[in-house]
Amino acid sequence: MVESLVQWTLLNNPSNLGEFLNFDISKIIGQEITTDFGRIDFVLSNSNNKHLVVELETELDSKSKLDYCFNQTLNYKNVKFSDLTDYCILYAEETKSANRDKVKQFGKEHGILIHTYSLEKTKKLYNETVKRLSLNVGLALPNPKNYTICYLRWLNKIMKPFLDLGKNELTTKEIFMPFVNKKNSRTNFNCHERIALDFELFKIIKSQYVLTNYGDFFVKNISPYVNIINNVSSINLTNEQKRLLLKILTNGNWDDKVHKVNIYWFLRFIEITNGSWLPKKHDFELHKLEIARGLFSVSYKSRTMQEFLTWCSNYCLELGLIEKISSTSDYDQVFLTPLGVDVNNIFSIDLTLKKSRMNLSFKYLD
Repeated sequence: MVESLVQWTLLNNPSNLGEFLNFDISKIIGQEITTDFGRIDFVLSNSNNKHLVVELETELDSKSKLDYCFNQTLNYKNVKFSDLTDYCILYAEETKSANRDKVKQFGKEHGILIHTYSLEKTKKLYNETVKRLSLNVGLALPNPKNYTICYLRWLNKIMKPFLDLGKNELTTKEIFMPFVNKKNSRTNFNCHERIALDFELFKIIKSQYVLTNYGDFFVKNISPYVNIINNVSSINLTNEQKRLLLKILTNGNWDDKVHKVNIYWFLRFIEITNGSWLPKKHDFELHKLEIARGLFSVSYKSRTMQEFLTWCSNYCLELGLIEKISSTSDYDQVFLTPLGVDVNNIFSIDLTLKKSRMNLSFKYLD
């Protein structure tokens, strides 16, 4: 279990972390704090505003690891955010006894608090944490699924035949017109059909594609540029279309609505990771992949996971739910906009109400 995953797990379980540190945690001051003396793993505070600067390690199983840990901790003593500040090394109790004695001696010599935690227990705690964070808003939703639709604006492609033909009902042949290809493949069409069904823009009734009220409004508000540009999928959604999709996204209808569910899970992903890493490459760090797999309860390979996260972030960017900070590293950062916070809260309230209705007890009527 890598250090960053241990840190994520412990910080999401402050009561367990407090027990390991023998410290009554009231607030997490910060994590991964860059200073002139190195990057501090995290800083905690108690109710008396006493701070604890923590150097977190897994197994200190080599001289180089010990030296690095000791040097970092001594450097941190040059940093304080409160007059009442202690410094601590928190490392895995699985470290061999000889090195544990060296850590203990170092602590005595330099006034550093020394505490340990169990890697095995933390692994179990990690699994429990992912499960808890994925369910704590109420009703458990189906796991997300990966469909090859990169942008919500691609909805314009499958909805344009309704506009072109001036009809509210289309045959399979008519709605398939923009997707005609030499191989007569339906793969691309099926993905577009899925997202249009998820956003309730039409219903399929006896092989006829019938516009809903939502779909009728969507078609009437398609950008006029669709009539002069060959690549309809490149046309951005109009503001009216975006408002409509937000209305549909938050209408509480989750049944078999894969893309709506995907957006929900992506917002949960931002909550759990603080939006600090959105992978830009197919191959990204294994421990980050494991966090995402655990949250979504999927076994995606890194390429599939990166594409899934990228496409979900595209949807959220189009709807104004997030902003993205591009970087030169392998990861971008994302954060919720005020609208994104509101939508996320609506999801939480809606799912909690649904769970309450499911668990409603009628015993008081007996």
